[in-house]
Amino acid sequence: MIAKDYRQNKKDVLSLYRAYENFCQKAEVGVDESMKIQAQKIQDEEFVLMVLGEAKSGKSTFINAYLGTEVVPMDVRQCTSAIIKIRHGGDFCLLARMADGGQTRVRGSKEIREFLEKHAALSDDYRQIPVSTINSELLLPARGKPIPESEISAFLQAERGNNFYNLNEDTYNNLIRQYIRQEQQNWAKIITEIEIECPLPEAMRGITIIDSPGTGANGSVGRIAEEYLVHANAVIFVKALSGQALESTSFMNFFHNGCKEKQKDSLFLTFTRTADSSKQEIARLREQAVELYCKDIDEEKLLFVDSKIQLVLNHCRALRTAERIDAYYKQMDAEGNDFAPASNCWLRSRADVLQYIAKMEDLSSFGDVYAALEKFARKAHYIQLMSFVENIECEYRRQKSRFSELLNVTKENLRDPAALERAIHDKKEEIKKIYNKIRKGVDEIHNEYTDTLNGNGIVHHAAEELKNEYAKKLKNFSNLPEHEISDQTFQQMKTMTFDVIERAKDVRTQIAESFLGACNERLVQLEESDAISADTYLPNFTESDFDDIREDSETDAREYEEIETGVTFKSVERRAYYSRRKHVGLVAKSIRERLEADIVPKMVDNVIDYIETCRKVYTKKLTENKESMEQEYDKLLRDKEDNEKRQRDIARLEQNLHLIAEEQTNTMELKGVIANYVDAR
Repeated sequence: MIAKDYRQNKKDVLSLYRAYENFCQKAEVGVDESMKIQAQKIQDEEFVLMVLGEAKSGKSTFINAYLGTEVVPMDVRQCTSAIIKIRHGGDFCLLARMADGGQTRVRGSKEIREFLEKHAALSDDYRQIPVSTINSELLLPARGKPIPESEISAFLQAERGNNFYNLNEDTYNNLIRQYIRQEQQNWAKIITEIEIECPLPEAMRGITIIDSPGTGANGSVGRIAEEYLVHANAVIFVKALSGQALESTSFMNFFHNGCKEKQKDSLFLTFTRTADSSKQEIARLREQAVELYCKDIDEEKLLFVDSKIQLVLNHCRALRTAERIDAYYKQMDAEGNDFAPASNCWLRSRADVLQYIAKMEDLSSFGDVYAALEKFARKAHYIQLMSFVENIECEYRRQKSRFSELLNVTKENLRDPAALERAIHDKKEEIKKIYNKIRKGVDEIHNEYTDTLNGNGIVHHAAEELKNEYAKKLKNFSNLPEHEISDQTFQQMKTMTFDVIERAKDVRTQIAESFLGACNERLVQLEESDAISADTYLPNFTESDFDDIREDSETDAREYEEIETGVTFKSVERRAYYSRRKHVGLVAKSIRERLEADIVPKMVDNVIDYIETCRKVYTKKLTENKESMEQEYDKLLRDKEDNEKRQRDIARLEQNLHLIAEEQTNTMELKGVIANYVDAR
């Protein structure tokens, strides 16, 4: 019976686990499955005892003897690769699980035996090879697919040491190959686990016995058994004394390679079939075993028993009376099943049942098994609690490390919220400004240059100035008196005209440059790649054009004068004469009209077209900048959102670390309390 202080400690440990579960829920992390299993075992006060041993070691007999009733059929040969779990139940019930996930239930002791004989037992053809290892290492992992020859060869080499029946090597290997060929397509129906519930003595409540397939000479237990070994509270390694050396290579290999450090503390080495040896021989073997094994395990965990003697004893206890016991032995003798060590005890007891029981108990030594396991179980419950608390402690350390690392990374990536808000505000203002430039700024500059409606545009003013400037100069020529006009005068007019045309070119260039400067200053500075090119303005007026005007107007440059003729009869004649002054005036008028109607308007159109082109370029550039800024603005908003999430994450991580610190304190306090109980036992 577990003491009240254990009940309280169990309650406290489970409360600690619930706090761990609550923490995991708040922290949004998963609870480790092994932790759930451990917690359930503590809740159920389940004690898992795993029995291991070599082939022919007598594991089944030992288990039945320990349980006090024949649960595992001893005449059924090894159950392929199956794990057999035995626990107390109201009636005999078997649940078999297959490799493909299928299940079979069987009820009744007779039906269970028949099921095991038909579905779980090995045929006589393969009883001499390590079938469980073949299943676990080759057939189950392959899942029906062809197994490469290299894997089979490597397996055969590794399993040479597990030829316990000393078969010829070729025979041994051929049997293994034959079994593989026969069974690789039937892998799905390989039984991997058998659960048996049956009525057991009250003392066995809460204890689960696990019968594992035999270990190899290298100490391996197979992949399936490894999963169960992790959760075992105690492990009994069974080794037969008869016909074998005391030293066990398989045990030492298992001890050093097959189990963890914590499992070593819960490992028992049990030697069976001691009834054929004298007490002196057993004492000598015990001394030898202590020398061989006690540097690794405690002496109290070296047990020498005879399982068959205990089985007979269990049966005879149920018979109760001397008459029934005597009849039992007579029947065995008649059937040729006499077990000399047991029958000799009955004979020496002279039908004294109590004396007989005492002698059998002394011969089986199973009292040592019960005592050792009971002592260990008392401590094991606290060891189990301590192990669970340590696992919780380890989980908190792991989560603390994880959250601390995440917190550091998150803080490193956190931006100053105030600086981020300022950046968002500034970017918003930039977008507002550039939007205003697109909506108003471009039009304003454009109108400053091209406002012809009101006559206020820079282009209009420049054109008018140009025309006025030329008109003023032409007027000076038109006002020249006749006598001051010569061919040189026309040459001067030509020169002046082309000066004005060059001036028009310059004006066009100046206006274009001025417009670009205003746009660059007030809107956006264009990059070199965005530079606006334009054809040089070339007015359609040449020297030959001037000469043609001079020539064409010469005919019209006539003045008329009246001349009186005759003496008696006088008459007045109109006589035409060439007028240089009129000629100059006609040339001047014609060129002025050409300038006003063609040259200057075309210059104006040219510069306005250029300005319009520039307007589109600047609008496009401003729009691109606006879109770029809007993308930057959107990114800043996302950065703000991410930053706010980081702030929330930091708060959450700091809260998690605070919770961990609190629970670590509680865990350490409870660990200290339980440690006192472990040390005291």
